[in-house]
Amino acid sequence: MLERFTTLSAAVLTGFVMTTVSGVAADASFPSKPVRIVVTFAAGGSFDLVARTIAQRMQLGQSVIVENRPGGGSVIGTEWVARAPADGHTLLSVGPSFTFMGAVRSRLPYDTEKDFKAVGLAIELPMVVAINRSLPVTNMKEYLALARARPGEISYGTAGPSGLHTVLGESLKLAAKVNITLVPFQGESPAVIAATGGHITGVLVNLFSTAPFIKAGKLRGLAVTSVKREAMIPEVPTAREAGTPEIEASNWNGYVVPAATPDTAVARLNAELHKVLNLNEVRENLRAQGFTVAPGSSEQFAALMKAESVRYSRIAKAANIRAD
Repeated sequence: MLERFTTLSAAVLTGFVMTTVSGVAADASFPSKPVRIVVTFAAGGSFDLVARTIAQRMQLGQSVIVENRPGGGSVIGTEWVARAPADGHTLLSVGPSFTFMGAVRSRLPYDTEKDFKAVGLAIELPMVVAINRSLPVTNMKEYLALARARPGEISYGTAGPSGLHTVLGESLKLAAKVNITLVPFQGESPAVIAATGGHITGVLVNLFSTAPFIKAGKLRGLAVTSVKREAMIPEVPTAREAGTPEIEASNWNGYVVPAATPDTAVARLNAELHKVLNLNEVRENLRAQGFTVAPGSSEQFAALMKAESVRYSRIAKAANIRAD
């Protein structure tokens, strides 16, 4: 899905590199103090893992610190970064929910479009619809048929009440015209544990959290949301193969900074992000966790966020998803 944003022609790539090099040379004093990456989720999750992998390898001449500021459905940490000095020393780790938060909340203490500037995309990762193996279905068609026969009895857990997992789950319900009960948790791991224990019948969360349980036979995968099947669980069909193309999507993780941050600082951060993500050890390490590195320019990342905002805001409004 993200190929149209991450594939660069040789000419564009050459121009990007020249711009980056000149931008770095224009401000040799940056950074002048430790750089902080703020993650709006608790330690141990997908975005936290990626941030720490990147922070440990950045060579900016200053230390790079990962700081977890969870709470408020990511609003607390996001507001903190929005109010931070716009000097390039504070980055915010964001995912798709950052782009449509304005559609699910009546008020936000910041404007995601006006108060932030894109630095770059880091990774993309697929999501999975998985169920407790006690549920008498083996594929998505049977799953939806059972949901129609037992309205409200089938449930699915997500990592929160208004994130991308929930938006995709509600999109599936709208398209298939079924009544499946949403059970939001505070994070992916609690949702997966509840599904394996039979407290809920299934989940829609990241591959990172579900693959070990699918491979161990504790959950049954019904569909991955990626365009291609995933090497970690190759037996699980794609959403399109399963007959549910409306949930074909990639979760992703990237970085933004306060809007007034100088372009030279953004260029330096983007260049360093590229270097780290192109290290073989980093690519292999992240791939082993189910992630695909996807570095690109800050302009490409800004375009991706704008497109995702349009798509997911429309779904959130149609499904009346609220985070208030």
